[in-house]
Amino acid sequence: MKLSLITPLSAKTMPVAWVELNTPAGDFVILPGHAPMIVTLSPNKQLTYGLSSGKQESCMVHRGIAEINRHSTTIILDEAT
Repeated sequence: MKLSLITPLSAKTMPVAWVELNTPAGDFVILPGHAPMIVTLSPNKQLTYGLSSGKQESCMVHRGIAEINRHSTTIILDEAT
């Protein structure tokens, strides 16, 4: 599965095994084949993802939205730290 992180200053795409999103409706783990949807992300929460290599990484989300498709997730953020 492909994860794209887009901010006003950068864009990064990487292969991942899963993505964990914190949303106002609850937390979601996105795996390959997930149903398509668009969600807003909860402010000031961690975005965590597992790389295909097995390493886990995370970043702080201030504000953002996520578009989930069967084989990719695109996350647009105002900034990420």
